[in-house]
Amino acid sequence: MNCRSERRGFTLIELLVVIAIIAILIGLLLPAVQKVRDAAARMACSNNLKQIALASHNYESTNGVLPPGSMQSPNGNPGTNGTWNGPGSGTLAHLLPYMEQTGLYAQFPIDYFKPTSAVASWAYSTPPYDPSGNKQGILPGAQNRIKPYECPADNANDVKNSGIFDELYPGNSCSGGYNPPLAASICGDYLNPPTAGYLYPAATNYVGCAGGLGAYEDASAANLLFKGIYYPKSKTKMTDISDGTSNTLAFGETLGGNGITKDFSLAWFGAGSMPVAWGLKSWDQGQWYTFSSRHSGVVQFAMGDGSVRSLSLTMSNRTLRLLAGAADGMAVNPDN
Repeated sequence: MNCRSERRGFTLIELLVVIAIIAILIGLLLPAVQKVRDAAARMACSNNLKQIALASHNYESTNGVLPPGSMQSPNGNPGTNGTWNGPGSGTLAHLLPYMEQTGLYAQFPIDYFKPTSAVASWAYSTPPYDPSGNKQGILPGAQNRIKPYECPADNANDVKNSGIFDELYPGNSCSGGYNPPLAASICGDYLNPPTAGYLYPAATNYVGCAGGLGAYEDASAANLLFKGIYYPKSKTKMTDISDGTSNTLAFGETLGGNGITKDFSLAWFGAGSMPVAWGLKSWDQGQWYTFSSRHSGVVQFAMGDGSVRSLSLTMSNRTLRLLAGAADGMAVNPDN
């Protein structure tokens, strides 16, 4: 007698049920995975800010002062652009030797880090010059990406169809098209999107804090009241931060512009510092002159002591200005 066992497969309804269950599980899993990724990016970003702040401490130990918000020399020349005096090297460029980037730092002529040098602006000093309207010619080496200068939640260096600000700092005279709508002004020099075959500076998501309203040589008394740690030609000492290093903003994160259109980004070599006067912005509302991030609900800052704080987007501008001021006599606890 022959016995045969029949093998029965899944019915169409059973397959649909299984597929529906898998889809539901994936739908439940994806948000959790995204939250883990966001938390990891936020933690890595916090670590970057901490490294930068600690590098500034080592710079101060070596040089007696913290690095300048921007190096502007009275003897500098604007180069091919004809507008901005050199050298224009920003805070992050001065920190290279203290960020394990000694080899890269050695590639740049030392005159770009001297306060009285006669070199041209770093973005308009080196041929061959880009045939774009700005005639830019950046220093070789400035196109190198530096991982600790990039927030992993953003793609600042992956977008090349937007412009980049090679210099960014508080100032008393700016091109009209670049002024944000407030009495306190901030200067920004814009480089065109790159022409094929020409160097283009690498971007950063971090910039020094110039204070509540910014500071410069002939700033008004109101601006100086909230003077920060980093501003053009600054020579701030740790002892100058009388409000307390744990209560004063040192470095913050920014997208350099609107995160939707990626209209702008900031060059790590030249974008030195900016004030907090225009508040904190989310990724889709940021402007080139605002601190902003892709982290949900917060923008991260390194304090003067090297600790890192996540500040809420809802924080008032008054509180921000008090936190940004290094010696205004009104210390604010960032955790309260």
